[in-house]
Amino acid sequence: MRVSVRRFSVTVLAALFVTAVAPIHSATATDHPRASLVPLTELSAERVLLADKVAAAKYGTPAPIDDPAREQVVLDTVLTLSIEMGIDPSESVAVFRDQIEANKQVQRHLYALWTAHPELAPTERPDLATEVRPQLDRITRQLLEQLKATDHTRARPSCPARLLATRLFVSHTRNLDPPHRAALDRSLTSACD
Repeated sequence: MRVSVRRFSVTVLAALFVTAVAPIHSATATDHPRASLVPLTELSAERVLLADKVAAAKYGTPAPIDDPAREQVVLDTVLTLSIEMGIDPSESVAVFRDQIEANKQVQRHLYALWTAHPELAPTERPDLATEVRPQLDRITRQLLEQLKATDHTRARPSCPARLLATRLFVSHTRNLDPPHRAALDRSLTSACD
């Protein structure tokens, strides 16, 4: 029984992979109505992983995890860029709210871990302004480009299943641990229309 369940699981995952991740002809993400969700998911994973540096920069300082003023700056930037790029601003702002919440989810996990196990706490503090935010700014623009490129794919009824398969694929290829996998899931909550 165990073998047949495993075989079934592998078959289902393979089918989801082919549907969600496999290249569609030779189309690029910008010229096909069923563009791959892999680049969008990869960028979300990259942003989730940067939360480790954000947490390391803030841990042990007065800087809070929740920073409404900074979050509003990010959302205002997303709104402005969305209008410039011809993307539905309400959709992109919703996606970035999820991105921000996912980042804070990782930070909270790391704070709890480091508080319980101080020996695991970071010994170096990255500089948010010069090291982390430029990376976040780059990812913001690229995520917006992917939101635009995948607009048709994300509007299809198959989007949730395709996104699930893509998240599983990216989580596996990046070897994400459970807290980062959960944050990746959170980061893409609003990705499908």
